[in-house]
Amino acid sequence: MKKIFSLSIFAYLILQSSVFATTSTDYLQEIYSKTCNKEVTIKSKKEFIDEYEQRLGDKFISSIVYGEADFKLKGARKKRVSYVCMLENDCTPIWGYILPR
Repeated sequence: MKKIFSLSIFAYLILQSSVFATTSTDYLQEIYSKTCNKEVTIKSKKEFIDEYEQRLGDKFISSIVYGEADFKLKGARKKRVSYVCMLENDCTPIWGYILPR
């Protein structure tokens, strides 16, 4: 009984908090490639999503995605970074930022 209970809690925590979407990292790659004028690669290691569902000005923000990733600028070493991204109602990113660690 203890084994089933602990496995169900473990499965719930894994499935509840982790997300395997790459929409936000693709959006950040596009933005930072334009900003740096070089190819940028961002590979997510951990990604989480929180439901937000509020208006920010005239935009409806459905959720906030955040996580850890490897940031690789062409010709440089990769760095571990954290990132934050806001998603619109149809799960399209409208804002994102990379935080150096």
